Amino acid sequence: MANKSKYCAMFKFNELRTIHLEITNNCQASCPMCARNFHGGQDNPLLKINNWTLKDFQDIFTPEVVAQVQGIYFCGNFGDPLLNNDFLEMIKWIAPQNPHLVISIHTNGGLRNTAWWEELARSLPQNHMVVFGLDGLEDTLSLYRVGVNYNKVIQNAQAFINAGGRAEWAFIKFKHNEHQEQEARRIAKELNFTVFTLKNSSRFLGEPKYRVINKVGDTTHYIEPPADNKMHFISKEMINNYKTTVMPLEIKCKVQNDKEIYIDAYKNIMPCCWLASIPYTQYDYDNVNESLRYEIKRQHSELVADLGDTSAVTVGVKNVIDSDEWQSVWETYWTTKKLIMCARICGQSVEISRPGDQFLERQNLDS
Repeated sequence: MANKSKYCAMFKFNELRTIHLEITNNCQASCPMCARNFHGGQDNPLLKINNWTLKDFQDIFTPEVVAQVQGIYFCGNFGDPLLNNDFLEMIKWIAPQNPHLVISIHTNGGLRNTAWWEELARSLPQNHMVVFGLDGLEDTLSLYRVGVNYNKVIQNAQAFINAGGRAEWAFIKFKHNEHQEQEARRIAKELNFTVFTLKNSSRFLGEPKYRVINKVGDTTHYIEPPADNKMHFISKEMINNYKTTVMPLEIKCKVQNDKEIYIDAYKNIMPCCWLASIPYTQYDYDNVNESLRYEIKRQHSELVADLGDTSAVTVGVKNVIDSDEWQSVWETYWTTKKLIMCARICGQSVEISRPGDQFLERQNLDS
């Protein structure tokens, strides 16, 4: 009997657990490391704003899909889900249909008023968490979360928590805010946040210093990692020699293991947000050479052609996942074709920073 490949086929629809959604790619913030803008300044010309409607949401979450999934994760690559005006109606529609559904929401928290947040808390199922991106306090939050007002976020979070909502304070450590970590923990506990999460950023590319510019292109300040940062940054040498770096890596797909898919703002399905981000990402021209940019996008175009139509609306979640194309292409792209994005995110090597390296600590504040 032939040896079974260690790269087994992608999971089937009847194994699906979680769906990660980007119901809008719009956001009021200008975080400098977010690909929806260039260093916090000029808007990304590759990105055309799109919002799901309530009908889009209902068409995608058929009774079969609602019954199958265990969790829905509202986050995405470029947008804040609260910018979608149908978001609350989506929650009200789906929550009663599956009482065991776990709903997670990632937001900068600076949108909507306190009455809206109280209504959200009343509309969510029992198993939920709203993750507030609070990278600092009043004098530091907007250095990274450009355009977000700390006091507004705290007011909204307090209204949500007081109305019965479960909230997580997510704190990305930088040089400019690391001295506020303990004070942030104290405030989070005082305000009855459920969880406090500490992270490092894996988005420093080429060198551990990131320029922030305003809308007219002037440099305003720099974002730097904290002093106790333990991450392995991707050096410029590794970027320039990306083929040598990528080929030895063994790709172990996280979403294959977690049984998760991603649906972007255009309602197309990809295994993860990282692969879905490629067509709309302006890679930092200061740090990523032209040949690497070209190869990442060329690989993605080839993958999309091989997968065929992956529309969550017209084809459907089940039909995409169970298609011969979806089930068969990944072994080739993880071995001989070696997708650069897959290698960077899910490649097994201590030399490359990956999103999983961001996580430092998750403290339950209930106890």
